[in-house]
Amino acid sequence: MATTINFDTPASSTARPVAVTGTVAAGSYGLLTITINVTNGVTAARNRSFYREITFDNTGSATSLAVNTSYTMSIVPKVLGSDTVAAVSAWSYTPNN
Repeated sequence: MATTINFDTPASSTARPVAVTGTVAAGSYGLLTITINVTNGVTAARNRSFYREITFDNTGSATSLAVNTSYTMSIVPKVLGSDTVAAVSAWSYTPNN
């Protein structure tokens, strides 16, 4: 008999998809940093930030790499109605010499 276990009941996090676009130049590494800032004007102790870094290796290509995708990040504890969520994505590059 199979047992189903749900480790997120009741829900203790909020899944937040973040759409990102960008271009990694030919022959270079791209580093995408996604930052989610959660602020709460009522309870400053709830203010928090989350980040994720994703590396794109385009060093072996003579053409640029177009990135158009979405990443889902978890916000813990889950978002309340009084929370404000802002997502920021930033790119950095390292040319392959």
